[in-house]
Amino acid sequence: MPAFSLEPSQTARCAELRALAAERLRPLAEKGEPGQVNRPLVAELGRLGLLERLFTSGALDLCLMRESLAYACTEGETALALQGLGAHPVHAHGTPAQRERWLPAVGEGTAVAAFALSEPGAGSDAAALSLRAEREAAAPGDPASAQPIATPDGPSRWRLTGEKCWISNAPEADFYTVFART
Repeated sequence: MPAFSLEPSQTARCAELRALAAERLRPLAEKGEPGQVNRPLVAELGRLGLLERLFTSGALDLCLMRESLAYACTEGETALALQGLGAHPVHAHGTPAQRERWLPAVGEGTAVAAFALSEPGAGSDAAALSLRAEREAAAPGDPASAQPIATPDGPSRWRLTGEKCWISNAPEADFYTVFART
């Protein structure tokens, strides 16, 4: 007797997602340019309601969704995963203004998120990151202070010092989630 099995509704949803991936995502993936963000594919993920589910689904549902998409369209699954990697930190830890600005657009498939974790000396080992983030006060009248980061003690900017590599969706993303040491 298996220790785990899917509910019939989960099995049916997986079959539905495999069919959608084959019929609607794979043709878009085949038209994409290698090494470029496939915005029509991301937009279709949004139209299908799959990107919104990045923020509302549990771990099992996300795994089943990703596996089902990958069965018929690996690029569709990768696009979904990268949107989740880049947008989840905003969902979990972003300011209310950041969430309001970016999460609806990610859910609709109209904004592309980048994920900047890897570094030349650390790879993807988050504990070994060396990129530093240091808070700077914004000078009055400074054009860079037009959209300051909200902090408990007022507007500020952050200076990043170090290197990143293998940034998913760079340089074509609309926003970047950058992991740094403070």
